[in-house]
Amino acid sequence: MPRIFDAEGREVKLNASAGPFLEGHELFLSCEVNGGRPRPMLTWWYNDSILDSVVDSSRDSHTSVNQLLITAVPRHLKGARLECRTSSSENAGDIVREVPITVFLKPNKVKIVTPNDLLSISKSQTVRCETSGSYPPAKLIWVLDGKPIRNAVVTVEETTSFTGSILTLNVHAEDDGKVLVCRADNPRFPGGSAQDSRRIHVAYPPKVAVSMDSSNMSPVREGSDVILRCETRARPTAHSYYWYHNSHLLPYNESAGTLPSNDVLTLKNIKQTFAGQYACSARNSEGETYSSPFDLTVQFAPRCKKGFEEIRIGIIPHETIVAQCLVDSVPPVNRFSWTYNTSKGVLPVQGAKIQSKGNASVLHFDLREGDVESLACWATNDMGKQEKPCIFHIVPAEPPEPPRSCIIRNMTGGGFLEVSCIAGKDGGLHQSFVLEVTDLSVSAPSGIITTLSDQGENASPAFRVLGERPLFRLPNLKANKQYQMIVYAENARGRSVPPVVLPSVPISKQGSDSLQEDDNETDLNDKNIPNSPLPESKSPTSLSLTLIIAGLSVTAVLLIVVIIAVSTVIACRKNAPKSTTIRKRRRPSSKPPSELELSEAGFGEGFHRRSALYRASMYGECEERISRLIEGPDLILAPVSFSQQSSDY
Repeated sequence: MPRIFDAEGREVKLNASAGPFLEGHELFLSCEVNGGRPRPMLTWWYNDSILDSVVDSSRDSHTSVNQLLITAVPRHLKGARLECRTSSSENAGDIVREVPITVFLKPNKVKIVTPNDLLSISKSQTVRCETSGSYPPAKLIWVLDGKPIRNAVVTVEETTSFTGSILTLNVHAEDDGKVLVCRADNPRFPGGSAQDSRRIHVAYPPKVAVSMDSSNMSPVREGSDVILRCETRARPTAHSYYWYHNSHLLPYNESAGTLPSNDVLTLKNIKQTFAGQYACSARNSEGETYSSPFDLTVQFAPRCKKGFEEIRIGIIPHETIVAQCLVDSVPPVNRFSWTYNTSKGVLPVQGAKIQSKGNASVLHFDLREGDVESLACWATNDMGKQEKPCIFHIVPAEPPEPPRSCIIRNMTGGGFLEVSCIAGKDGGLHQSFVLEVTDLSVSAPSGIITTLSDQGENASPAFRVLGERPLFRLPNLKANKQYQMIVYAENARGRSVPPVVLPSVPISKQGSDSLQEDDNETDLNDKNIPNSPLPESKSPTSLSLTLIIAGLSVTAVLLIVVIIAVSTVIACRKNAPKSTTIRKRRRPSSKPPSELELSEAGFGEGFHRRSALYRASMYGECEERISRLIEGPDLILAPVSFSQQSSDY
């Protein structure tokens, strides 16, 4: 029986297959037989066709050998059975040794069969790839932009010669134009792979950004033209564009100089109002995208800040005028100059104290000439000089006008009263506002007269509130009392006349240390108060004579009960342990302690002198003045010594 050996010299046993051999690579098998007379013939056969009939051994050798060599194994030999036949004579017949061979095949077909449609980033896509001809079956690997796709959902179908793979693909805008590859690899066939590839196209919403045309890269000046472009990258191409200025849609307005046209915005004859943030949006089938804001800065020469174009300054004899000039400009101001106007003409301000910082300038001016009519402030920056100066008209100082349209509100959320008014004219000087609160339930002893004696008031104020604005909050009113309030303005020339008298306010809930929060119980609604004093014929505390007589007896009885109760409470407090903590309500105040040293009649001595200096100093300190305007009113408490019941104040 012939024996079969492979290229490594290993014998192929009976009923075993030879190989594996690789498609396209060589196949080597050796068939050997020993002895035989006459010398036997050895031949290789396949499908009854002779492959090799040459004996490769010498005549003197005892062993006959036939070596079969196929330089490139064809695909059809997969599963084939080769035969080695030997015979010693024609009459003896052939001895046949059959050898099955194993051939590994590389994939001969790979195809991405899904149509190459536009892929959307808003939903998952499935792509199918098929391969055949590989033995053992090939493994399909997906590659995007040269990198294997990992953590993707892949469904595989596999038979002995066919493999299918369905890839669930989530694409991003950055994947547009990348190459997607489906590669088939035979794991038993080194280098036995094949692949199919395609360039994918991704649909995504526009990516937009605003840029300025290269011809406008220099600083933008008033009066120039500017072109902004909405740079867009999108698939499919964007078909709708919108422009926005400071978050407001910008329509086409030729008269205003705003000309949006698709992805281009033209701004004609630019003004300072054109400055701000510009943005664009673009839309396609995948959605709409808004750009980040583009800051457009418009440079312009200085101009007076709104509300500071013309200002009246009241003069007080022998006092220095303080004028504050505020301007708007881009870039900031380089220099300020001041002039004053007299009957002799316009003259430059010389030798005066001028403090300039940024876009503000403060002038301290002594009136050496009596006919100064006005002051003018001029500012200059890199764009040029101010065209129209800021004017300060010099007028005699007057007391301020009374506040008007005062309103009382019960602030239910915070448990306090709020009084707000509209300020009148300041008389040419800085003004402040005062709210006086009088406890009507306490009778003032004879000889104590309020500061509003011209109105016939008999009760001394329980406390006063001073503020830079006519807005006052009263969180410390007592329950079961009735209060009267008046409001007036004050500057260095005096008080507003007449003061505004508000209706009496009852605080009704028993046992509460603060204002009742329930509007129904306090019966307090918003009230518009006319700007007029209380008529002289009537007083807020006046009652009919009949009611006073009828109530005297009841009051006497109640007074006795109250005195006994108060005495008992005081005695108990004296006997209380020393460790008892007494909590005192803090009164908010933004003034130094010296401002709180008040006389029994209300404000301390020298109040008018100090307030005049205080107000004059505020003209020279712009930032401090603004901060005080923003702050709430200062609460100034005036102790009242004439009544035991009001000692809590």
